[in-house]
Amino acid sequence: MIRQMITLLAVLLPLAGLTAGELPRLPKGLDPKKQTCAAQKKLPNLAEPYFSNSPEDLGDGLQVGALNVPGTREAIKALLADDRAGKYSNLDSILLWKDGRLIFEMYNRRGRVDGPHYAMSITKTLTSITLARAIQLGLLNMEDLDKPVISFMPEINRSRIKPGVETITLRNALSMDSGLRFPGKNFAGALGEEHPRQKFFQVLFENTAPVTPGSKQFKYTGTDPSMIMMIMDILAPGTAQEFIAREVAGKIGALYCWDDQPCGIPKCGAGSSFTSRSLLKFGIAVIQGGRYNGKQFLSADYVRLIMNREKGEGYFYHFHNRRKKAAGRDIYLISGIGAGGQHMATFPELNIVAVATAHNKGKIGLPLQAVLEHLVPLFVK
Repeated sequence: MIRQMITLLAVLLPLAGLTAGELPRLPKGLDPKKQTCAAQKKLPNLAEPYFSNSPEDLGDGLQVGALNVPGTREAIKALLADDRAGKYSNLDSILLWKDGRLIFEMYNRRGRVDGPHYAMSITKTLTSITLARAIQLGLLNMEDLDKPVISFMPEINRSRIKPGVETITLRNALSMDSGLRFPGKNFAGALGEEHPRQKFFQVLFENTAPVTPGSKQFKYTGTDPSMIMMIMDILAPGTAQEFIAREVAGKIGALYCWDDQPCGIPKCGAGSSFTSRSLLKFGIAVIQGGRYNGKQFLSADYVRLIMNREKGEGYFYHFHNRRKKAAGRDIYLISGIGAGGQHMATFPELNIVAVATAHNKGKIGLPLQAVLEHLVPLFVK
């Protein structure tokens, strides 16, 4: 028995507190709430990567633990070596949560624990999460998903909109199949401050091609999530920005920066920046059926739609449903993905949430590949 205990200690002790350096923070004087995408590009790279298999408890609501399963040391060593060799391009952070606790945290280059990182199209996913919070609070209900978008917009002049616009439902906007088609590639993006809020959508609805069953096919766009955010701006007390600050980011202690569109509502195609720990909190809420730290944060019925794997692979409710390989096995994940290599991934079968951020040019999948190659296999049997 004594010999067995000594052997066990010899295995576990080297894994305890496997940490390099101090937890990196923004340079003194920089305001996290002003870390826009442009500001982040000016951050100096870290001299050395920070990593820990026993993350610090920062009192931010995240429960922490330790990554100490067999193979941990070798996995971290291989991850660092591949990152150093540039295999994942410009990796900024990786966080891993499992079974209720943050168990691995890594920052490199522009990564900072208190520095919001541009989320790119994860902003679309966060727009969906904002809607889930609104449903939980009773600002609208699940049946409203099948109501026309214009039924929520009292200022729209229906006599001037193109035929078929009245058939676009909130669910269409969540599925990227609204059918809106504009005369130029950047028609919506070129509209300025002279078209605030619902007036912006009046212009869109007047200038789209007629919406038909043929046009209501999947098309990845920032316009559809913008319709969702406009509805949030109408239904929520105050503005959509105030609702996000108070009821979405504020409720889980997220540290973030979220820009507005020229029309005055938060950007939805891209335009938000969140710390990696903050993105992790949203992923935790999703994988836990909308619950965060023991409270129902998001509508459970809405989250069930997000996590429904019967739909197969695709893009639903502004989440990507995909299968990936890890340790030779197909692993199902439901995630938010953004350009440049931003990932907020849930692995329902493993009860894992991973966040990876980067500032890659293209190579969007490489940060997730780092997680799949080195960390997820530790839990695949």
